[in-house]
Amino acid sequence: MSSPASISQRLATTSSLLLERSRILDLGMKPSPSSTQQVVRNLTSIRADLERLDARSPGLGGGGKGKGRGKGGEEGVEELGGRYDRLVEMLEGDDVGREKAKALKRARSAPSPSPSPVQSPFHDPVSPASEDIPSFSIEPPTPAMGQKPFRDYPSDDEGEPEPDRTLSPHEMLSNQQMMMDDQDERLNLLSSSIGRQSTLSTQIGSELDLHHELIEDTDHAMDRTAASLGRARRRMDRVADEAKQHGALDC
Repeated sequence: MSSPASISQRLATTSSLLLERSRILDLGMKPSPSSTQQVVRNLTSIRADLERLDARSPGLGGGGKGKGRGKGGEEGVEELGGRYDRLVEMLEGDDVGREKAKALKRARSAPSPSPSPVQSPFHDPVSPASEDIPSFSIEPPTPAMGQKPFRDYPSDDEGEPEPDRTLSPHEMLSNQQMMMDDQDERLNLLSSSIGRQSTLSTQIGSELDLHHELIEDTDHAMDRTAASLGRARRRMDRVADEAKQHGALDC
C-alpha cells in the first residue's frame, strides 16, 4: 500500500500536469490526448490508494478519517482527499475533462458529529436545545504545492513574509503568465541590443573597407610619383652627359 508521502508526491506531479493543461486551454489550444490520459491514470491510481489507506488506517493522523497530520508530519487521508478533489475540479476545464472527471469523483460522506462531552456533576446540566447542535472541527485547506511567484532578485523580497494561503489554479496561471511576459520582454530587449551591435559591426566593417581603399590609393599615388621621379632623374642624367660632351668638343 502506498504511504501518504508517496500519494502526496504523486498529487504534486499530477497538479503540475493539470496546470500545464489549464494553461494550454487558456491559450485556446487543445491539450494532447496522451497528457489527459496520463492525468486520468494518475488520479485513478491515487483514488484507489486513498480508498485503501482510508480503509486500513482510519486513525491516520489521529481522529476520524485521518484529519490533520500523521506521524513524521505526513498528511492525513482527509487532507490528501481534499487535494485530490481539487485536482478533479481542475480537470473539468473542457468537455473531455468533464467527461473524464465524472468517473473520478469520490462519494461525499456526511461528516459525523463529535462525541458528546462527559457530564460532570459539578457543572450545570446542558439544555436540550444545545445537545441537538453538533460541533464540527473546520481546518484550513492544505496547499497543493508550495508555489510562490518567481523573483529575479530574491533580495528584493527579504523581510516580506510570504502569505500562508493556497493559490487557486487561476492565480497560479496568472503568475506563470506574468513570468512568461517578463521573460518575453527581456528577450525582446536582448534581441534589440544584439541588433544594434550587429548594425554597429556592419558600420565599422564599412569604415575599415573605406580606409583600406584609401591606403591602396595612396600606395598607387606614391608608386606613380616614384616612377615620375625616376624618369626625371634619367632625363637630368642625359642632359648632364650631353653638357659634358659639348664641353669636351669646345676644348
